[in-house]
Amino acid sequence: MAVKIPRGLGSASKQKGGSEKAKATDADGFDAASGISRDAKSKRTDAANDVRALHAVNVAIKANTAIFACKLGAYAVTGSSAMLAEAVHSVADVVNQGLLHVGINSSTRAPDAKYNYGYRRERFVWSLISAVGVFFMGSGVSVAHGVHSAWNPMELEHIWIGLGVLGASAAIDSYSLLVAYRALVDNAAAKEMTLREFVESGHDPTSVAVVAEDLAAVSGCAIAAGALFATQVTGNAIFDAAGSGAFVFTLVPIRPLAVGGLLGLTATYLINANRMLLLGRSLGSEKMDRIQREIRADPVVEEVYRAKSEELGPGTFRFVAEIEFSGTKARSRYLDQGDGAKREQLHGMFRAAAAREEPVDLDAALKMYGEEVVTAVGDEVDRIEKAIVRVEPSIHYVDLETN
Repeated sequence: MAVKIPRGLGSASKQKGGSEKAKATDADGFDAASGISRDAKSKRTDAANDVRALHAVNVAIKANTAIFACKLGAYAVTGSSAMLAEAVHSVADVVNQGLLHVGINSSTRAPDAKYNYGYRRERFVWSLISAVGVFFMGSGVSVAHGVHSAWNPMELEHIWIGLGVLGASAAIDSYSLLVAYRALVDNAAAKEMTLREFVESGHDPTSVAVVAEDLAAVSGCAIAAGALFATQVTGNAIFDAAGSGAFVFTLVPIRPLAVGGLLGLTATYLINANRMLLLGRSLGSEKMDRIQREIRADPVVEEVYRAKSEELGPGTFRFVAEIEFSGTKARSRYLDQGDGAKREQLHGMFRAAAAREEPVDLDAALKMYGEEVVTAVGDEVDRIEKAIVRVEPSIHYVDLETN
């Protein structure tokens, strides 16, 4: 005669393949497959940050398209190599910011069967490609043209037209710079971070790229204007060539940086920043130590081993660790459920099985107890995962293994 299992015992057991994690086959499921469900506020914050970043990129594209037309017309009239360098810079900006636009849209795609952790790294990839474009299309071409102009100087005309165009360009670029800067400030505030912390964290590499490129553009306009003015005053076209990036002069207290060199420095910074982000950097020793202290303080944890973290995209991290559980404490927490009601249920079940002296009844009782203990350990893991995310909200995926 089979033993009757008391009502409520085994209710926490999960059928094989029946859990929500096991059924994670769609976009939402892959995000939930780690057992971490991000709150609605965090999702809204990330979505709003993406919208602001995309707006900054769109403004930059429109601004640089208009500026390119103005600069190209001015170059046709004045023949200024510095003006051509600035026109090339604007072309590079339009193309490169178009790449940033692609990166933002690509990175927002949901996780799927092919890329279970999503496409957030797309933003790093396209930001890196954009930075390489700035280096070659902007800096390289500008410097090369400046060298050519230094050896083959041309007489310049209508320099005041060029100065007017540069002034207008600087104003438009300044507006684009302001929009991108505000996007960074607002996104940092939404994450409750200082601007410096936000920039260094890599949460929004696209807005950082727009700010850097627009800052270089405004500075480049000032350099080109200075080169044109020096050429007008001295009659020496070598100053105009210097504005393109061929030379850096120290003849006066002010050291005007060449447009091409400025673009090169900007591109080098962006390339290095995105390279480090693509490598999948960790959360850092301070945050990792704080997370491990939280785990070790848990009543069912004996020790944490081989804790690692990796950045999967802007502000998105994965945390992996091996945990040695205390079997005694985990069992006690399981038996103490319902103020000891669980323990009483089990006692009754085993007493009934022992009284019947039927091996099948004892096997059924042991099977049920084993299933519930395994389920209880799984619940403890889920609880620890949620505690980890509370300590560090940038962790979107947690993988814990038993040691």
